[in-house]
Amino acid sequence: MEHHRAADRQWTATPFEAIERNLFRNHANGGRSSLVRLAAGARFPRHRHRGSEEVLVLSGEVLIGEARMQTGDYLFTEAGEEHGVEALSDAVIFVSSQGPTPLVEDD
Repeated sequence: MEHHRAADRQWTATPFEAIERNLFRNHANGGRSSLVRLAAGARFPRHRHRGSEEVLVLSGEVLIGEARMQTGDYLFTEAGEEHGVEALSDAVIFVSSQGPTPLVEDD
């Protein structure tokens, strides 16, 4: 059993401006489970899912692909789908990816 206490949470910067992560664990399949904190206006580039992904919005409002999501909203993404993420307000989301999510190059 692996236990993560909220009081011990440490946020780590990502390569993307105004986006931080608190990693819970890396999956053997290349995915991971983590909390992601985004400042209003932050954008995570378009990426492709090699495995499914589940997202739960814990606070704030985000746009994931075409889905406008608010606190409590849940999104399931199938393997092979692509989308970007934009924070419409300060937000915290739980993300569990079941495979790598390489960035998609802009044309």
